[in-house]
Amino acid sequence: MIQNKIYSIIGHKGYGKTKLTELLILLNKKPTVIADPRYQYEPKEYRRHFKNVGHFRKYILNTKNRHAFYECKLELVVNGLDEDNFEELAALVYKMKNISFLVDEIDMFAPPTMTRKASFYKLIHYGRHNQIDIFTTSRRSANISRNLTSQTDVVFFSRVREPNDKKYIGNYIGKEYIKVAENLKKFHFLIIDENYNPHILGVSSKIAAAL
Repeated sequence: MIQNKIYSIIGHKGYGKTKLTELLILLNKKPTVIADPRYQYEPKEYRRHFKNVGHFRKYILNTKNRHAFYECKLELVVNGLDEDNFEELAALVYKMKNISFLVDEIDMFAPPTMTRKASFYKLIHYGRHNQIDIFTTSRRSANISRNLTSQTDVVFFSRVREPNDKKYIGNYIGKEYIKVAENLKKFHFLIIDENYNPHILGVSSKIAAAL
C-alpha cells in the first residue's frame, strides 16, 4: 500500500465500509487511532477502547503506553465523540508521527463548513509530512468538506443511491460509472486511485467474517 495518503470510503449503510477500513488499516501495518462515534469497531485483542478523549490523552502521553502502541501496532479506539471532542483528538493526532488515523462518519466532523482553524484541516493538508495516513468513511460525498475531497488520493465507493452522489461519481470519473456504483454488491467497491483509474475490488465473505 502506498504510504502517507488519504483514503475515503463512501457508500450506503450495510455494504461493507467498516469491514473494508478494518482490512485497509491491517494492510497498512501502522499503529492506528480510530475515531468511532457510533461504536462500529468491535473489541479485538490488538484494540484498546477509550470512553472519551480524556482517557485516550492520559494513555498516549504515558511513555510506556506510547512505546507499546508503536511497537505492537495497536489500534486505539476513541468513542463518545462530539465536534469539540473530535477537535481535541485531532489536535493530539496532529502531533504524532508514522500512524494511521481512521475517522468513521467523517461528515459529523468535517462538513462543508469546516474552517482552516480546525485541527483536522491541518491533518488533511500537512499530516503526510509526519507520515500520517488518513482513512475516512461516510454515507454521502455531498456532506464532506471539499478540503478533504480535494486532497483525497484514493476513493472507495460502495453501493450508492442518492442522486447527488451519483452526480458526484459522474463528474469525478465519468457518467458510465454511475450504473456500476448503483449495482455494486455487498463487500464490493468501485475504486478510483491516485491516477484516476477506476476498478472494482471485491472483499471475500471469508475475509470480511474474519475481521
